Amino acid sequence: MLQLFWILPFGEELLHAPQMHQVQRSTSNQRMQHRKKIEDLNCINCAEKGHLAAWKGCKAFPVIKKSSTRQPGKSYSQAAADKKRKEGKTEEKETEAKTNEDTYLADLKDSLQALKEVKILLKEFLTLLEASLRCRQAKTKQEKALIVLSALMDD
Repeated sequence: MLQLFWILPFGEELLHAPQMHQVQRSTSNQRMQHRKKIEDLNCINCAEKGHLAAWKGCKAFPVIKKSSTRQPGKSYSQAAADKKRKEGKTEEKETEAKTNEDTYLADLKDSLQALKEVKILLKEFLTLLEASLRCRQAKTKQEKALIVLSALMDD
């Protein structure tokens, strides 16, 4: 296809009329005629026939996944600030959980120690078992205290 263009001298002032030159350019259709169609398509990635290596549907072609979902109306600084807040809250929760576990363990150790002491007392004073049965029938605290003291004094 023949096209006409006006060619102006570069860097010079235009003292006379521009000259018209004929320039021949090829169109996209002419370029397509020079390309040859590949009849045997073989993929070098997955070794299948029918597509090339750059085909998006190739099994061996790496698929790039989106790193995160975009939240409309939220800037990067707002999203980053939320992460910092969440990290701070989780750290506080972890420390609270550790302290709670420590207190639970300490309470459990104390109660086990108390049970051991009660077991030792029951071995030493066999009459305490009988006194505990009588304490169930007593109505006031004073009666219960007297029953326990009398059981201890009898041994």
